[in-house]
Amino acid sequence: MLPPSVLRQLYVQGSLTNTPEGATFKLRNSLAPATVIGLDIAIDGQKVPAEKIAVIAGGQKRAAQELATAGYKFNVRDEVTILLQGLVLQPGAHKIDIKAKTKEWGELAFDVTDTPR
Repeated sequence: MLPPSVLRQLYVQGSLTNTPEGATFKLRNSLAPATVIGLDIAIDGQKVPAEKIAVIAGGQKRAAQELATAGYKFNVRDEVTILLQGLVLQPGAHKIDIKAKTKEWGELAFDVTDTPR
């Protein structure tokens, strides 16, 4: 398992944004290729329901629930947007807990703090 201090490099600092669809943030892979087969997100300690999480990559939106069957190949230099549908964040700093289950590395978990733009 990779340490959280290394995994935090995946998060694009300053990318947390409120959109009409919900809150979004970006992850950019600068570490190693991985096939993501599960994704859990919590904001300020509150778990976001799986059906409200979507991954947007290459112009396509996929429900996080689909990852268990289809997986998502997250290659080095790839950037994805995580959409938390229907979630609107108040101004100020928010703690984001990210847990990704991967075929190659097992469970990867880290947290970041960001402020919506």
